[in-house]
Amino acid sequence: DGVPAIPAVLHRPTLDLKKTLKKIVFDRRGGFCWELNYAFAWLLRSLGYTTRVGNSSVMHPGGPSPGHLCIFVEGLGADVIHVDPGFGDAPRVPVPAKVGNAVTDDMIGDTYTFRNNDDPEAFSQTPEHFKRFPIVMMRTRNTGISGSPMVEFGLGPLDAVPEMAPPEPIYFLNFNDNMESDDMEAIVGIAHALVDGEENLFSQKRMCIMVREKGYDFVGSEYWKEVRDGKEVSRTELKDEASYRAALEKIAGIKL
Repeated sequence: DGVPAIPAVLHRPTLDLKKTLKKIVFDRRGGFCWELNYAFAWLLRSLGYTTRVGNSSVMHPGGPSPGHLCIFVEGLGADVIHVDPGFGDAPRVPVPAKVGNAVTDDMIGDTYTFRNNDDPEAFSQTPEHFKRFPIVMMRTRNTGISGSPMVEFGLGPLDAVPEMAPPEPIYFLNFNDNMESDDMEAIVGIAHALVDGEENLFSQKRMCIMVREKGYDFVGSEYWKEVRDGKEVSRTELKDEASYRAALEKIAGIKL
């Protein structure tokens, strides 16, 4: 109960680590946060780090939505460290998992802080969500939303902001989480990310986002574009399936 129905598709994301590693490492395919972050947590553990995986929900215009996870790394100092390579718009630097500590990404200049989720009336969240996720990650963008891959998820395009934008909520989390891949929350989370419906952009369009040092590259069905320092610097039309596949191979090394 509570698990959305998902369609049968080729290379469907999975919580099976062996399949995920084969897909990402050997087949050079992209992955959802559930694949990328569980794989990265496995890598960290293989290298001797102590890690925990935490559930989270991403902030959308209508309120928080399930379907994401993050990683906590312990034993590197006084503070637990939050990392999240699987979220296209997450910090590119480790952030101490504690409230009030601001960390600035030296690549694109955005600043991140964790705040208490202490207002049950805020963010259009349910009482259950408020109780489950006591922490919210906030982001202050250096160049506004136009410099973010989230533009490709229906939030733009918007003009760049010349100065630091006001802080905005990115996603909600719980510093105490220790979620295994077979936990029901993980199963429900990946199902929400894969459900076939208009509200889920992943099921409505094909896309590939490659984060770069100063921005990102985006390959869609009709064009490939480069965004650097919050500005689109190039756009190439993809006229047919062959040009789309060629762009994927060039930008991401993906061969279909």
